Order: sequence, then structure tokens, then C-alpha cells
Amino acid sequence: MSVLPGEPAELTERASGLVASARVILSVIQDLRAIERDDEGESVRALYEQNEQVAGDLSRIHPRYEGTADAVVEYAVELTRAHADAEAAQDDLEAAIARRDTADQGVREARDAVDAADAPEPSLLDSLSAARGAATRAQDDVDDARARIERARADMEEAAERAMSRIDSAIDATNEGWLDTVGEFFSDIGDFLAGIGEWIGDFLAGVVDLIQRVLGTIVAILGALVVLLLIVAIGALFGTIGLIIGAVVATVLAAFLIWSVLSDVLADTPQVSGTDPYADVSRNRIPEHPNLATVLNGTAEVDRLGGETESVVKITKVLGPDGWYHTVTLPSTQEWLSRFGDQGAVNDLDSNLALMLTPALRTQYERAVLQAMEQAGISPDDPVMLVGFSQGGIMAGHLASYNSDYNWQAVVVSGAPIDHMPVPDSVDVVSVQHNGDPVPRLDAVAGDFDSVSHGPNWTTIRVDPPNPDPVLGVDAGAHNALEYSQTYQQHLGDVQANHPGLQNFFNEDGYTDVSYYQWSE
Repeated sequence: MSVLPGEPAELTERASGLVASARVILSVIQDLRAIERDDEGESVRALYEQNEQVAGDLSRIHPRYEGTADAVVEYAVELTRAHADAEAAQDDLEAAIARRDTADQGVREARDAVDAADAPEPSLLDSLSAARGAATRAQDDVDDARARIERARADMEEAAERAMSRIDSAIDATNEGWLDTVGEFFSDIGDFLAGIGEWIGDFLAGVVDLIQRVLGTIVAILGALVVLLLIVAIGALFGTIGLIIGAVVATVLAAFLIWSVLSDVLADTPQVSGTDPYADVSRNRIPEHPNLATVLNGTAEVDRLGGETESVVKITKVLGPDGWYHTVTLPSTQEWLSRFGDQGAVNDLDSNLALMLTPALRTQYERAVLQAMEQAGISPDDPVMLVGFSQGGIMAGHLASYNSDYNWQAVVVSGAPIDHMPVPDSVDVVSVQHNGDPVPRLDAVAGDFDSVSHGPNWTTIRVDPPNPDPVLGVDAGAHNALEYSQTYQQHLGDVQANHPGLQNFFNEDGYTDVSYYQWSE
């Protein structure tokens, strides 16, 4: 598969056809005007006048056709050059990545040798320094190759702009008569109406998002009220003292929920910045590029990178069959005691409660994720897949359900209560749930968990965890990101059969870019 979109060979062939057609038009014009008016007969005069009219019409359209043909020919040449440059850079990129992996291994081996020696000899330290230098040079080669690919892409886009400008100039230079004017008028009217239609569509989409958020919030709050009233009712079974205790417990719990939600949704949006967690190879081992089988491994990775002090998301960008495809991997809850001293991560208990109870309000977590996507250059039309475990899965389902800013095409989650979320039927959903894991059932308060019905876009894998505790049973370790990844891989065949479009988000043979973004409160 080519690194850049477009088919240079096919475009070159079509450009040649356009040039040949332009030449035929010119030849017909010359032949028509070469006919001599040597007879004064009425039929001959009529034929001559018809020839002149046809020749005149062809003369008016020929500059447009010829200008378009020349522009396409020039663009075909530039596209061929850009493809050649990008493919050469891709070959260099693959070779540089291989050298970098070898160099990284050399750094690890050299460091191990230094660490194993009580008093490292100068030669060992020299070897470590040389290995680090080789790793740095290899990374520079990787960056340079990627930059060359992007330059080729920019050259291709600039060539396309020039070609379009030349075509516009060729057409504008021969615009004439009231028909052209009328055509442009109606074209402008059409553009205006199309703009109005687009505005109305965007407005209605925003209204629908808001209505869905409000309805989701009402249902969740009613569910919470039912639980609080149930606590009071249970207390009342034990008499007046029990009723008082139940009321106090319900009041304290309600105050805690309100405090937690408001403290999150009213907080400022965190400052999001790009980060390279693998710059220091001694700290973290660079993971392999994700593929469809290992995509859930990224949920454990972002949890490990962020921890309790900061939130980290991973955004993978690949060149798919028809443009850029992005995978956004979201972290799960890492800080549970945020009400007793915040450590910094926004994927905490507060945002967890806010996501579940008040989807009409935007949490710090949601706002930061959207900001990271904007910084990553994801456009509203680019296909996006959301991946998450536990709270990360809640966020994935939440965005796909209540946000229309992006082209959500897939949601792959594990251990997350998303069954009652209004994810559109146009979004592929894979939800992995372990028997014995209570977290995926947390949304059962919104309805009967086992009676939820989904369309063909939705695949739920609900099985025992792969490694249940022999003594404690399936409940032990059921809520674990890596265990969920194992379960997902065991059912990969079903996922591929039901959701063939997911493979578009992975390109092991073409351009792939992985970036990380971090923030804290």
C-alpha cells in the first residue's frame, strides 16, 4: 500500500487522454474552418453557417479543456514525484526503526552490564555511551524519515492546489455570456442554501446532543434517588432509630455525590501538553505498535504511564484506505480518594461519578480528552476509534453517545458499564465483560441489565475471566485490564467477523504515528 493517497500511474494515463482530446478538438476546429464556401446554394450556405457555429462553440470550450488537461498533466508529474519521495522515505523509516530497536536493545544490554559490575570499567561505560549515541542517531533517522514523508505529503497537497488554481483560471478566462452569469448566480444560491443547510444540521446535532445528555442525567439522578430512598427504607425496617440512621446515611451520601460532581465539572479545564514517555529508555520499554489483537493492551499502558499524579492518553494515527484513522486510548480510574487530597490525575472518583450521574455536564476528563484530540490534529471528518477499560470505557461510550464534534466510528471497551448508553447504530461497539466483575453492571440501576437489546453494530463478550482464582472463584481478578485483553484476544475471530471495519484503524505495513498527551489538575 502506498504511503500517500492517489494513483499516479492511473492519473498520468487519464491526463494523456485529456491532452489527446484537446488536440482532437483543435483539429476539428481547423478542419471545419478549412471548408471553402464555393457554392452559393441555399443548402451549402446553411451547412457552412452550421460549420461556423460548431467551430465557434468548440473554439470557446477548447481553452478550458486544454487548460484543464495541462493542469492535470502537471499535477500527475508532481504526484508521481511525491509518491516516489514518500515511498523512499517509508523504506528508510522502516530501516531506521529496525536500527532504533537494535540500538535500544544495545543500550539495555550495556546498562545491564554496567549495573552488574561493582566498579564498572571505563570500557563498559564507553560501550554504554556508544550505545546511547547509536540509539540517538537511530531515533534522529526515524524522525527525519517521518519528516520527509510529511514533506512529500505537503508537496502533493501544494501541487493539487496549483492544479486547481490553473483549472479555475482556465475556466474563468473563458466565462462569457449571460448563461455563465446565470449559472454562477444559481451556483452561489446553491452554495448559500448548502451553507444554511449545514448550519441547521450542526445546530440540530447540538440540540440532539444536549437532549440526550439531559435525558441521561435525569435517568441517572432518578436512579441515584431510588438508591438513597432504598437506604432510608431499609433503615425504617429497624424502627425509629434505624430510620434516623438511614436518613443520615442517605443525606451524607447525597452530599458526597453532589460535592464530588460539582468539584469536577466546575473546575477549570486542565492544561494539556504532548509528552514522550519513552524518551528515557531506562524508564519505560517502548511498546510495539498496536494492532487489532492487542489494542486493549494500551489501556493498561496509559494507566501505568499516568498513575495517580497525571492523566495520559495515547493517540495512534495511521494512513487507512481512504485517509487518516485515529485510535484514542483512554485511562481508567487511578485516584479513588480525591476528596481527601487530590494527587493530580483527573481520571478519579469525582469524574467517574460525574460521567455516570450527570452526562449533561462536561467533566475535566472529557474536556481534556477533546483538547488532546484537537492538538493531535484530528479533524471532524477523520474516523476515530475510542478504546478504554473501566472508567476509560465509560468515557469512550460517553463521547460516542453525547458528542457529535468528531466522526466516532468504533468503541472498544472492557469492564465498563455502557450497556444503557445511547451509542448510535452507526458506531461499531465491542464490549468485553467478565462474569463476577461488578463494574459493568453499575448501570443496571437504569434498567434490567440482562434485557438490554442492541443492534448488529454491538458485540458483547460476557464470559468468565481467563485466570479465575481457584479458591475465590471468578470474582477474584475479574476487573483487570490485562485479563480483559486476554479475553478479547480469545474472541478476536468474532470481533473480526462482526466488525470488519475495525481493521482500517491499523496499518502495520504503512505510516503509523503514536503520540501521548498528559495533564493534571
